[in-house]
Amino acid sequence: MVRRKRLSCSCQHNRSDAMHTDHELRSERPLRLEKAHARVIECLSGTAWITAYAQFDDCVLRSGERYTIPNDGLVLVEAVGSGRIRVHGTAAPRRALLRWLNLALPHTLNTRNT
Repeated sequence: MVRRKRLSCSCQHNRSDAMHTDHELRSERPLRLEKAHARVIECLSGTAWITAYAQFDDCVLRSGERYTIPNDGLVLVEAVGSGRIRVHGTAAPRRALLRWLNLALPHTLNTRNT
């Protein structure tokens, strides 16, 4: 049985599907994401300020930029002014990436099945 991680947040969703969720952001109203390891935050408009658990530096995203959440700790995302982000499902799985690379470049990779 496969358990899916629940992505919890404290804002209203504008659009949601199995692969991503869009969020409208405002300053001083942070979006809380928990248990979201390896999910990708994409800034669609404006500027997003990201603070992630156990990370020494915060990250500032501008429109078109992405950030991969490094762990399952609390992540706060807030707009500088106003903005819009999209939270994608997990980044490409390692196995699938290695399989694709092995097919594309079989002579350069020497990997085991992981």
